[in-house]
Amino acid sequence: MIEREYIVTLKKDVDYEKFNEEMVQSTGEGAIPDRTVDVADARPGSKRNTHYALNEQEVIELRKDSRVDAVEIPPEHDDNIIIEPLAAQSGNFTKTTSQSGNFMNWGMRRCIENANPYGTALTDPGGDYTYNLDGTGVDVVIQDTGIQIGHPEFNDANGVSRIQQIDWYTESGLTGTMPSGHYSDWNGHGSHVAGTAAGLNYGWAKNAHIYSVRVNLSGDSSGFPVSQAFDIIKLWHRNKPVTSTGYKRPTIVNMSWGSGRNFSGITGGNYRGTAWTGTSKRTEFGMVGSGFFSRHPVRVFSTDADVEELGEEGIHVCIAAGNSSQKIDIPGGIDYNNYYTTTFGSTYYHRGGSPFGMDAMMIGNLDKATHSSGLEQKASSSECGPGITVYAPGTNIMSAWTNEASGSPYHLDSNFQQRNITGTSMASPQVCGLGACLLQLEPYHTPLSLEQKIKKLASENGIYSSGLDDDYTNSRSILDSENKILHTPFTSRFPIKTS
Repeated sequence: MIEREYIVTLKKDVDYEKFNEEMVQSTGEGAIPDRTVDVADARPGSKRNTHYALNEQEVIELRKDSRVDAVEIPPEHDDNIIIEPLAAQSGNFTKTTSQSGNFMNWGMRRCIENANPYGTALTDPGGDYTYNLDGTGVDVVIQDTGIQIGHPEFNDANGVSRIQQIDWYTESGLTGTMPSGHYSDWNGHGSHVAGTAAGLNYGWAKNAHIYSVRVNLSGDSSGFPVSQAFDIIKLWHRNKPVTSTGYKRPTIVNMSWGSGRNFSGITGGNYRGTAWTGTSKRTEFGMVGSGFFSRHPVRVFSTDADVEELGEEGIHVCIAAGNSSQKIDIPGGIDYNNYYTTTFGSTYYHRGGSPFGMDAMMIGNLDKATHSSGLEQKASSSECGPGITVYAPGTNIMSAWTNEASGSPYHLDSNFQQRNITGTSMASPQVCGLGACLLQLEPYHTPLSLEQKIKKLASENGIYSSGLDDDYTNSRSILDSENKILHTPFTSRFPIKTS
C-alpha cells in the first residue's frame, strides 16, 4: 500500500519514548503497524507530535489507539486547509531594472507559488503577497557591511525601529570595545540584504528583531574582524534566556559575503583523479572563474570552523554561494577533489568559498528571465552544483539602501534610499527571511531540520538543467544541483476559503 506522511499526535502525559519505540520496532504491538515505520520528521522539540510514513490502513488502526489524539496529514500538504493570512501586501512585483518607483521584491511574489506565476514575462503577474507569518519572536542577524539606522524599512507597523543596537561585547560576555560607527552602513549592501530578509515592505520577516554585525570587509575599521564576528554571535545566542515558548528566541544569520582567489600562478593540477601539467586555466576541467582576474571561491578552515560552531549552538546560517559560475561539489562528489597547483601548494576549486558549513544553507541565484526551454534558469553568474541547498530569486531585487552611498529615493520616504541590485547576495536573504518565518511557527528546529524543511517545501524540477555534470562553460547549467526553488505553502495569492 502507498505510504504518505502523517502527523501522529499523542494525548497529554503519554509516554512518548515508549510509543516511538513501538512504532520503529520491526514488529509492533497492538494497533502499531506490524513493521518498522520510517520517521518522516522526528520533531525533537515536541513530545506529542511525530511525523511517520504510514499507509491508509495503518492510519485507521492508529486512530483507534487510546494514546493517540489524532493522525493527520501535515497542514501544508492538505489541500482542504488554508492557513489564514495576517495581511496582504499590494504593490508592483514587476521584475524591473529600474532603481526607483513603487516596485516590490519580486522574490516574495514568486516564492508563494509552486509554479512560476510570471511565465516568460517580466511584468507583475497579478495578485498580492499575502502572509500569515512575519518572523515574530525570531532574531535575524545580518553579518555584512552594516545597516542604516533610522531607515523606515526597518520599523515595525507602528513606526518603531526593530534594529536592536546592542553592545556585542557586553551581550556575549567577551572583553572589547564596540568599533566606532558600527551602527551605520558605509556601502549599502548590508542595508539591502537586511531589507530583503526582514524589511517592512521588501522583506519576509516583517516583525522579527534585526541585529547588525558589521564585518571588516575591504578594510572597514568600523567592522569586527571576521573571527570576532562569529564569536560574538555564538556567545550572545548562548546567553539568551528561554522564553515562555520553552525555547530561546531562534537566531538566523545571513552571510552575503565570501572568500575568493584568482586562478593565477598555475603549475598543474589534478582533475577527477588524473594529474595534468601546464600554466593555463583549464575551463574544460571546471576552472571557470569570473572577472578580469578570473576569481573563484576558496575555503578558509578557521572561518568554516566558526560556521560549524554556530550550528552546534543551534544557530541557523544562510550563505550566498557566490557569483563566479563555479561548481560547488560535496564530499565524495566526482569534482570535490579537483585542484590546481602553484608554488604555494594545492588549491581545491570545486569546494565553494568560506564562510561554509555542511549544516549551513548555501544559496544560488534564480534569474529573473526564463530559459529558451520555457523553464526558469539560474543566473549565469551564480555558483551551482550539488553544494547548493536551494535557488532563490536574486536578480534585480529591489530593497533598502543607505544614504551613505549612491541610490534612488525610497518610494515611501524620499529622505531615504532604495536600490535594485543582483547576485547570490540578494538570493540568500530571501531564504533567511523565509527561514525566520518558519522558525516563528516551529522554533524547535535545529539547523539541519530547518534546512530539510526548506528543501522539502521547495518547488522541484522547474529550473533548466542540461543533465550533465561537466558542461562547466554552460553558464545556465546547474551541474547536478538539486533542482529546487525556494517556496512556502504558508502564504498564497488566493483568497481565504472557509467550509
